[in-house]
Amino acid sequence: MDTPRSEKTHVEVTEEDKAYKYASAASAAPSVYEKGVAIEEVDLPPDGGRGWLVVFGCIIFSAATVGWGGYKPFLAAGGFLWTLSMLLCVFATQLWHWFIIMVRVDLDGTIVALPAQWFLRYRALTTGMVVAGSSLGGAVSSLIFREMLTTLGLKKSFAIYTALDGSLLLAAWFMISERRKPSERKEIIWIDRSFFSDPVFWSLGACFFFTVFGYLSPIFFLPTFAKDKLPHLSELLAALPVTMLNFSAAMGRTLIGFLADRIGPVNALWAVILLSGLTQVLVWTFVSNYAGIMAFAIMYGFVCGCFLSLSPAVAAQLWGSGRLAGLSGLTLLFNLPGAPLPRITNPLAVP
Repeated sequence: MDTPRSEKTHVEVTEEDKAYKYASAASAAPSVYEKGVAIEEVDLPPDGGRGWLVVFGCIIFSAATVGWGGYKPFLAAGGFLWTLSMLLCVFATQLWHWFIIMVRVDLDGTIVALPAQWFLRYRALTTGMVVAGSSLGGAVSSLIFREMLTTLGLKKSFAIYTALDGSLLLAAWFMISERRKPSERKEIIWIDRSFFSDPVFWSLGACFFFTVFGYLSPIFFLPTFAKDKLPHLSELLAALPVTMLNFSAAMGRTLIGFLADRIGPVNALWAVILLSGLTQVLVWTFVSNYAGIMAFAIMYGFVCGCFLSLSPAVAAQLWGSGRLAGLSGLTLLFNLPGAPLPRITNPLAVP
């Protein structure tokens, strides 16, 4: 009796099977199967079933935390720290309190790596759906929370938000799981030095290093830019382009993830980074009215964050999914130099 595919950890794949099963994941970039990886080490994801519940749980977790998360038990630690920090905001009365409360561990690299364990044909799509959850969470919370602060005040707003986040995170924790059982895991390699001798790894890292310098700038500057061009705008209308950018990002990360499964994650990554830069140079530079600002927000949002959602699919294609969580964390380290820049320069730009 054949073993069900969902229970296999090591399978033998013929050349014909590889050509058939992985045709939809192929691209111009070399994949792990073209690099001489032993066939018996290839671990076929089930491409569905329980995996969709995991993806749904990741979406909830990503939306509730606006992109912060991790594997179990890191998932539980991340959810606890997030909920605790939201609760402590109720009691914050001075500026330095916020600096202490908001120091949290970012475990986003592991949460976006989970779908790759469950999907191959739809790997980029499901990863895009998970990252899109943070966009939806940011879009909805920016509108709802602003109104709550106006009508209910700071303490009541954070108390309600804490209860909502805690409930969602608890439900998501029971949905998310790793595909392999603990007994089937290989020994953990905390720092895989083989990546550091691979020029492809450094090429991908350089791509993320330079991309992130321009990624967050429009998101932080759009409200200030709108108020500068149109001083009569209310605070809500000035912030609305960022909300629309987030909604557009949720749609873009999902649809471009679906497209990446057809044309290849590397090709899709190159395209979205190019389009993000061109949108800033050719559109944002010349807009001066509210309609133009809103159009730019929607256009830029559709492509701007896709490099984050595509990074696990690109890494899985180039190096396999066995070490994807650690590899995703390494690639995210290249984002660190550029990530704080808009946060620092935005207050300086406010007159």
